[in-house]
Amino acid sequence: MGILNYATPAFVLLMLFEIWYDRRTGAGYYRLNDTVGSLATGVLSQTTRLVTFSLGIWAMSGLNGLLFPLWSMESILAWCAALVINDFFYYWKHRFSHEINFLWAGHAVHHQSEEYNLSTALRQPSTHILTWVFSIPMLLMGIPWQMIVVCAAWNLIYQFWVHTRHIHRLPRWFEALMVTPSHHRVHHAQNPEYIDKNHGGVFIIWDKWFGTFQEEKDATPPIYGVRRPLLSFNPWRANLQLWWQMAQDAFYTASWKDKLRVWFMPTGWRPEDVEKSRPIKKYPLETFEKYNPPAPMWMKFYAGLQITLAALASLYLATEAKSFDMAQLYLLWTVMSLPLVTVGIMLDKQDLRWELLRLVFSWLCLIWLGGYFADVLWWVALLSQGVFSAIMLWAVWPLANPVASSQAD
Repeated sequence: MGILNYATPAFVLLMLFEIWYDRRTGAGYYRLNDTVGSLATGVLSQTTRLVTFSLGIWAMSGLNGLLFPLWSMESILAWCAALVINDFFYYWKHRFSHEINFLWAGHAVHHQSEEYNLSTALRQPSTHILTWVFSIPMLLMGIPWQMIVVCAAWNLIYQFWVHTRHIHRLPRWFEALMVTPSHHRVHHAQNPEYIDKNHGGVFIIWDKWFGTFQEEKDATPPIYGVRRPLLSFNPWRANLQLWWQMAQDAFYTASWKDKLRVWFMPTGWRPEDVEKSRPIKKYPLETFEKYNPPAPMWMKFYAGLQITLAALASLYLATEAKSFDMAQLYLLWTVMSLPLVTVGIMLDKQDLRWELLRLVFSWLCLIWLGGYFADVLWWVALLSQGVFSAIMLWAVWPLANPVASSQAD
């Protein structure tokens, strides 16, 4: 069981505490639909990583020890040095993820939330590809890949708590050395003076040394989100939005050179002919409004229940992944990912059709593949499907039977 899996229950408890505190103080830093959208992308990221993680490990392990002997994993000094070195290369990975089109296409998912709270920390991408290449210098230095994976996990764990608006400033010595909520609020803001600042994961010193540091200004409250808003709570749309845009640009541009370089140019760059023929609407920051489509309370409750079950299932899958073969993992990934998409569509458009189709598909899977999994897992899935189906029948019955519904009234 990985370190992040152990930390996940603590993340959830801290997020629930912040929600309670947010409600008590009346701050209003949480919206249920936005939180569901963030958690959906996080769960999808976790389940996707289960079926792709082995490829990255294979690539990383092959480079260990090529230039220098491996470091001792029993040395405390080696671990301390690895943590600092890892954060240094994390800074550059993070910075380039804001400066190169194809890297930003993956990383942008983490910035799409228009709120800023602990659920935002859990909003992680599923398509942030090739970022493992920033580990190559560490692998060649002799830092074992196992040590790198652990250091990267601790780096992410540290970053969780800085995604809050309830901590204003910390002691000056801490603000001078470490990444704090104030620093990271700047990083998530789309204000012109805040964009592409404060890329550090644990230490803020890298930003100060390399010219990307920006202090949070009390006179300039951060406006969260991205300049090209997602306008959706669908996690797959969140992950594919910019990839699809770049693919379209590469297809429609007449220049073969631009078809290739659109992926590697600075963030936001588009071929000149496509910029003219297929302009993208840009929203002035002065008229920015949060994406908050109306939805009935039962639908928000249903979406929250789905995300809660998906989060628990992803944690179970992470702890028991070794007991499943590859076919089972892919099947579970599919069954777990579909409701994340359909509840996103529900919250976007109040469209129940895709969720109804998903329920039918899931019932067919349960009936057809009931003997493929352990009895307990099958019964839990059966029970949850029954509950969700009952809620949906309750919701669609008045729509399907308007006469009976009016008579009941």
